Amino acid sequence: MTLSHRPAPRPLAAPPAPAGRAARSLSPVALAGLLGAAALLGGCGGGGGGGGSTPPPPPPPKGPLTVTVDPALAGSPLNLKITLAAGATGPADVLYSTAAVTATTGDATGGDRCNSVGVDYISATRATATVPAGASSVTVPITTCANTTFEPNERLDITTEFEGRTTTNRASIVNTFAGGLNDTGITQCLNKANALGACSATDIAGQDAATGRDASTLTNDGADGRVGFSFTATSGGACVQDQVTGLLWDATSATANTLAAAQVQADAANAANRCGRTDWRLPTPAELASLVDAGVTTGARIDAKLGTTAAVPSWTGTAYAGDTRANWVVDFGSGAVAFEPGTNPLGKTFAARLVAGTAAADADCDNTTTPRYTDHGNGTVTDTRTGLMWMQCVDGLSGASCGTGTATTHASFSAALARATAVNADAAGAGKTYNDWRVPNRNELASLVNWRCSSPAIQRTRFPGTPSSSVWTSSAATVAGFVWYVDFTDGNVGLSGSTGNRVLRLVRAGQ
Repeated sequence: MTLSHRPAPRPLAAPPAPAGRAARSLSPVALAGLLGAAALLGGCGGGGGGGGSTPPPPPPPKGPLTVTVDPALAGSPLNLKITLAAGATGPADVLYSTAAVTATTGDATGGDRCNSVGVDYISATRATATVPAGASSVTVPITTCANTTFEPNERLDITTEFEGRTTTNRASIVNTFAGGLNDTGITQCLNKANALGACSATDIAGQDAATGRDASTLTNDGADGRVGFSFTATSGGACVQDQVTGLLWDATSATANTLAAAQVQADAANAANRCGRTDWRLPTPAELASLVDAGVTTGARIDAKLGTTAAVPSWTGTAYAGDTRANWVVDFGSGAVAFEPGTNPLGKTFAARLVAGTAAADADCDNTTTPRYTDHGNGTVTDTRTGLMWMQCVDGLSGASCGTGTATTHASFSAALARATAVNADAAGAGKTYNDWRVPNRNELASLVNWRCSSPAIQRTRFPGTPSSSVWTSSAATVAGFVWYVDFTDGNVGLSGSTGNRVLRLVRAGQ
């Protein structure tokens, strides 16, 4: 209510006494009360017959808020958009704060400046965002720091406070430094009727195609490669740099029907100083499989940025642990990873594609010193090479050596993905304090394969009790009713139907 300046009201006369009674004078206290009431009525212009204007109605409430924050590439701002309730306008002040979710794998670290070691974003504690007069929203940029080394995608929480209400949004910072895993290229989801379609319409949640580089507008610009792939030609097009993994590839894939013929190609590339390099070699299975575009439906399953590629198996430089007369191959016709005799006794057609640089070494199968993996002592293990955190035991097993219980076999693709949802609902127990576990995609799960090992093909001191069996992935195939699996008996990656008993190992972070 607005008080106006008016002449002081005259003192009120005492009211007349009721008929039949003697008049009484008011006490000083009662008279003061009447004078105060009269002054207030006169000042407000209210009261019957006063001729004052009617007070305006109260303004509409400015809350509740609508708060959104889109993912951002590291080094670009996280844009926190705050919108008032429908019909409301500013001015309005909203408090916001940032906070790390926890302090472990997949969580961003706040700080006061970006040049401090390990700082991923500039912290804010009850800072003020002002919706200007007449406006209905405001966008606040939150500074993120550019990556200087490879890091997994990270998350943080942003909380807003307004009119007694708080809202918390989870934000994502996307890695921009090479060294991680390529996504799979898969962009469709399977449903329970075994039909492929848009992930938004599926009745099976948690699939590969719904998340990751392939699904994000930040990382799936087609100019540098199909969906999430990112390649740059170098040396006049003779070589190709993978901007995600950091690997440098020969742009030529040539026929090499034996392992020996493939090695001759590597020797020739080094002698010719191709692209200024003399460290050309046959790739590891993990390196070569990183080029597989499992979303391609015809021709070679590889990005066109890699040049002409035959839809045939290509040699790796890694021997099969079960029989060293065979080497691993990656089939760009199907996308599968398998092994073949190096002498090619059946006369099949093979090819070779070379990579430059030193290969990352796998630890011995039973070595207790494994710097690649960090055992957190709570049933989780982080892979420092990929930035992923894994359940140390497959689903159904527990204990320090994963020797308690029985490995659970899940009878279908949908049952395996539903298990991740159930684990997240029990974060304090089965979730090991986390609620963002998921079924890994084919590339993530295959990254655990130790090609030097067999039965099981995994580093056994960090992942004890691993059964020699097939494991579910979240990756649907381009053939309706089929999905990808990884078999830890020997490490092969292949296709099978969406039903069938397989075990499950969950992963978190990285997307």
